[in-house]
Parts: sequence; C-alpha cells; structure tokens
Amino acid sequence: MGLSELELTPPAADQRPHRFGSLVRALADSLVLEPVAEPEPGPFVYTAAIHTTADLVSSLAGITCLARELGFTRHPQTCYAETGHCASWHVQHVEWPLSLTVDCHPLRQTVAIAVSGLDAELTYNGFLQVEASLFGAC
Repeated sequence: MGLSELELTPPAADQRPHRFGSLVRALADSLVLEPVAEPEPGPFVYTAAIHTTADLVSSLAGITCLARELGFTRHPQTCYAETGHCASWHVQHVEWPLSLTVDCHPLRQTVAIAVSGLDAELTYNGFLQVEASLFGAC
C-alpha cells in the first residue's frame, strides 16, 4: 500500500478524534433556540360617552370630585384645547394600576371616559365603577 492510499482512507469510526464529536455537539447546541417569551399584552381600554348640556367648568369640577371618591387622585392633569372650549382630564388611581381619561366637549355636548390598565378584569371592573359614578344608570 502506497502513501497516497493511506491519506485518502478515512480512519475507522472508533479512531476519529474526539474533537469532531465535540464540534458537532457544539454546533447542534448552538442551533437549539431558547423558547421565546410571550409578549406582554397591550393595555386594555374601556370607553363610554354621553350627551350632556353642562358647561366645561361644571363638567370638569363634577368629574374631578366623583373620580377622587373612586381613588383616582394621582398625577391629575388637565389639557385644554387652544380655544378653551373643551378639555381632557387625565389621572391615575392611587392603589390600582389604572388610568382615567375624561374628554369634555361642550360644543359637541359630549363627555367621554376611558379607563385603561394592563389587567383586563381589573380594568373592566374599574371602568364599570367609573361609568356608574360619572354617568349613572344609562
């Protein structure tokens, strides 16, 4: 047998270097993907609107008072339109991860509410409380 025949003949399986097995294992391990975590759900938002003839000041004063009774007292902010004829009021709940937004638009004769949060059931229950308090039994 010549030298060229030895070079072309692969070694028997039991004679292969252990490096080849380690290389294959490392390659296989690198191809195994970690399970992807479920994305966090987006916020849940529940809304309602009513017809009203109340003026802006009366609407905001009444809404603020009723919302405070329900625990919406953190970081209140009122944003007025440039004309000053309508406004949005935003506030967070003191205990629960809920936000309340109220849009008062006397020219359109509407008041709209939106309660948002990350937990569907908590947000819906909070919305029902706010809706009943602000709008009564519609």
